[in-house]
Amino acid sequence: MKYVFLAMFVCIMISIGIYSRKKINSVQDFLLGGRKMGPWITAFAYGTTYFSAVIFVGYAGRIGWNFGLSSMWIGIGNAVVGSLLAWLVLAKRTRKMTHELNASTMPEFFEKRYGSKSMKVFSAFIIFIFLLPNFFFLFDFSKIFLVRCHYFNPNNA
Repeated sequence: MKYVFLAMFVCIMISIGIYSRKKINSVQDFLLGGRKMGPWITAFAYGTTYFSAVIFVGYAGRIGWNFGLSSMWIGIGNAVVGSLLAWLVLAKRTRKMTHELNASTMPEFFEKRYGSKSMKVFSAFIIFIFLLPNFFFLFDFSKIFLVRCHYFNPNNA
C-alpha cells in the first residue's frame, strides 16, 4: 500500500512540474514567481520555510521532547516576535528595494545595494556558515527518526 501512495506522490509531483514548466521563462520566474506573488503568499512561503526547519525540527525535536508542552511558548514567541515583526518592519521595504535593484537573493541584494562584490561574497559566506549547524542538526535528527522507525540500524552502518 505504501508503494501505491509513493507512486501517486511521484505522479503528482511530475504533473506539477510539467504544468509549471510551461509558465517559467526566466530565473526570476523560477526563484521569485516572476515577482507576481502578493504579500500574503510571500509571507506564508517564508513562514512555512522558516517554521518547518526551526520550529518543527529544532524545537519539537529537541526541546519539545525534553520539556513537553511547556516549551510551546518558545515557538509562539518566535512566531509572534520574530516572524511577524520581521514581516511588518522589513518585508515591504525589502521587497521594493530588491525589485528596484533586480536582485533575486540577499547576497545579490547586498552587492547591488552597496556596490561591492566583496559584500556579496561575505554575505554568502555568512549564510553558508550559519546553515552548516542547521544541516548537521537535521542530518543528526534524521538518523534519530530513522532509527526509531526501524528503517536504519546504526550497528550495521
